[in-house]
Amino acid sequence: MIDCISGGRMIAGFPVGSPQDTVFAYGQNPSMLRQRYFEAIEFILRAWTEKEVFAFDGRFNKQRYVNVWPRPIQQPHPPVWIPGGGSVETWRYCAQNDYVYCFLSYFGYKIAREQMHGYWAEMDRLGKDRNPFRAGFLQFIGVGETKREAMELYREPAEYFYGRCLHVDPRWVVPPGYMTEATIRARVESQVQLAAKASAGGGPSINQSAKDFEGIVENGYVLCGDPDEVADKLREIALDLGVGHLMLLLQFGNMSKDLTRYNTRLFAEKVMPQIRELFEDEWEDHWWIKTRDAARRAHTEAA
Repeated sequence: MIDCISGGRMIAGFPVGSPQDTVFAYGQNPSMLRQRYFEAIEFILRAWTEKEVFAFDGRFNKQRYVNVWPRPIQQPHPPVWIPGGGSVETWRYCAQNDYVYCFLSYFGYKIAREQMHGYWAEMDRLGKDRNPFRAGFLQFIGVGETKREAMELYREPAEYFYGRCLHVDPRWVVPPGYMTEATIRARVESQVQLAAKASAGGGPSINQSAKDFEGIVENGYVLCGDPDEVADKLREIALDLGVGHLMLLLQFGNMSKDLTRYNTRLFAEKVMPQIRELFEDEWEDHWWIKTRDAARRAHTEAA
């Protein structure tokens, strides 16, 4: 429905999710969550692509009659992006199914280097090309007309978020069976695990979890500065991490609506034009939306 309403502008994001709700609230076996997840994606994609009514007889989902309407505009289906915190199995799943892997970060580009370099090493091992549009990365951004203004504007929202919003009890983060053996052996930690460490006083490896704004910026949790500075740093990050899809959080913490609009406008007008065409000359993005052209939209609306 969203794909139809938007004219083919939907990206399907399918996260595994954290165990706090599924395991401790709903009583699910943590070792079965990933199998449930894979089957659910299979079910959704088949519902989008099958032309006739079908029965789905999965291990966890059983439906006698499946026939969705309306069908997505994008064919065979909207692009699939898989958010993740660093699971080796998620890397492999994205490679096998040709999905975008999106590293979601609370702690910025410096900590993301190990994760993304590990992802590309796994892609090399699996024989995949290094098309940067295979990967996405999330970064907090604060843009001002000057660096001084940016530091003044985004201090309170950043300190609110990192000082008050990441209180996760480590006991609920990784129940036995939730992480697979391969991920444990690779010593990969999710962002939720890092948040739990921070709550317990351990913090990420960089500066033991900064809470003051100077430390937050220094450690790369929030990229803050004037438009040229932010654009230059984003270009450096994208090239270093090999990421073609930058997912940028322009609202965080207790940021007001007006400040969010200001941040978004400055980024759109003065930062985005500087980095928009990065990688486009060398690589093709096979994982972006396929919108209905204007003539077809007008014809459909008139009808």
